[in-house]
Amino acid sequence: MKKLLTTACLFVVTVVAIVSLVAPAVFGQETKTANATPSPAQNKTSTVYSDSLAVQRAAAAFIEAFNNLDWERFRYCFSDDATTFFPSRSGESPRRANGRDEIEARFKPGFDEIRKSKPNPPYLNIEPKDLKIQMLRDGAIVTFHLDGDDSVGRRTVVFQKRKGKWLIVHLHASIIAKPK
Repeated sequence: MKKLLTTACLFVVTVVAIVSLVAPAVFGQETKTANATPSPAQNKTSTVYSDSLAVQRAAAAFIEAFNNLDWERFRYCFSDDATTFFPSRSGESPRRANGRDEIEARFKPGFDEIRKSKPNPPYLNIEPKDLKIQMLRDGAIVTFHLDGDDSVGRRTVVFQKRKGKWLIVHLHASIIAKPK
């Protein structure tokens, strides 16, 4: 009896194996096999997709740190050699801020001042509109705008992958009046 069951099981396994090999051809279905090594095109598509998601996460982390005025998380979104153009306010120089020290010197006083206005985060309500990510070879450009009552804030954030982490290498912020 045991021998009969073993023979029957072996027969069923063999039939299932043969059917799984023959059925696609009989029914006109394409057989798909897993490639152990993806083609260069598959690798590139996969890398671009995963990099795009990583940039999206980096941009979201930057906005969240900014909204919460989380200084340490915010400052480490930038590379050491990043540059920034801030929106020009009356009496301020419209020159570029070069490097972490200059960027932090411009942002830190504002963070400290705004934190005094509320007991807990979020302190800001930055809500990017029409966000677009354009992937480059080893970088990405993220653009969006911010709606104000009588103005529109435009932002361009350039990310570059450095040592496996997407960092801001340039931030350009401008404000224009809404047409009346």
